[in-house]
Amino acid sequence: MRQEEAARYVSAVCRELELRKDYLEGAPVNTLYFGGGTPSRLSPEQIGQITDCIRNTFGLSGLTEFTVECNPDDVTPAYISALQSIGVNRISMGVQTFSDDLLGFLGRLHNSSQAVDAVQTCHQAGIDNVSIDLMYGLPGQTAAIQQHDLEVATSLDVQHISSYCLSYEEGSPLSRMRTEKRIVSVEDDICAAMYDRMCNHLHNAGFTHYEISNFCKPGYHSRHNSSYWDSTPYLGVGAGAHSYNGTSRQWSPNDLDAYMTAIEQSQPLFEAEHLSPIDLYNEKLMLTLRTTQGLNLSALPPQDRLTVLQTAETLINKGSLLLENNHLRIPESKMFISDAIISTLFKS
Repeated sequence: MRQEEAARYVSAVCRELELRKDYLEGAPVNTLYFGGGTPSRLSPEQIGQITDCIRNTFGLSGLTEFTVECNPDDVTPAYISALQSIGVNRISMGVQTFSDDLLGFLGRLHNSSQAVDAVQTCHQAGIDNVSIDLMYGLPGQTAAIQQHDLEVATSLDVQHISSYCLSYEEGSPLSRMRTEKRIVSVEDDICAAMYDRMCNHLHNAGFTHYEISNFCKPGYHSRHNSSYWDSTPYLGVGAGAHSYNGTSRQWSPNDLDAYMTAIEQSQPLFEAEHLSPIDLYNEKLMLTLRTTQGLNLSALPPQDRLTVLQTAETLINKGSLLLENNHLRIPESKMFISDAIISTLFKS
């Protein structure tokens, strides 16, 4: 993004905040998350401009968590210091793996030593809440390579780890490589074994497993992401950003120029999905059952509570679901196949 384009984008985001100031209906802003491509394209000063607009529009007196996503190769002492100066207190980094060969395969710009240095730089600067992303199920990733990834990650004293199985999105370079048989995807049973290895290692390293793909040291769960799983309304601004107000979802175009032009004309472009009662029921199940706390049956209307218990009975008897303290949850041993379990509970 050129300097002129970046300045135009920051102005558009600030204008969008003004145009949508009523979206949260006066609810306090407790978390901020700068993610996607934004942090790497904007300077800390420009992120600060947007933060000031949020503060002026919504107020930030209740802010507890301010996260910025960083690429390991972007992290320097000066960069982290500049982020701290605008209130950032949590850094999230897409490390993915500590194997240089696999980083090259993924097209990442950093190497393993840069990733290690980046985490250490954050800690030395006084950021005591660092999260890293890891991947498993990568072609060529052996059990030994994954074990090395886990050992390095836990040796770095990070407070949070998100770990995801490689997925092949339609039209992506990896998907085309698989179609052309230039790579072979890892079999499900091997991915399941990798998931179990990850869970066991992180438990032994003192991490709490609080969501299917997320692990934290006590007290360091992602407050921002947890709001998604709790169905808390949120406002997303910028190109491609999603928002949720409790009854509908909105998202803006990924096309940067289309987004900025529309905002400059005070006519934000959105696609929207209005959620029916069945949609809201299914979504509540999908989101809460991703967490280790599970679904609080007391939070459901009586008829919905009866429906979900009737539907879940067979799964409870098989051990695929646990019913404890009026909560329905998926045992950790079954979390790798959670999508299949949760989908059987949906209303149609």
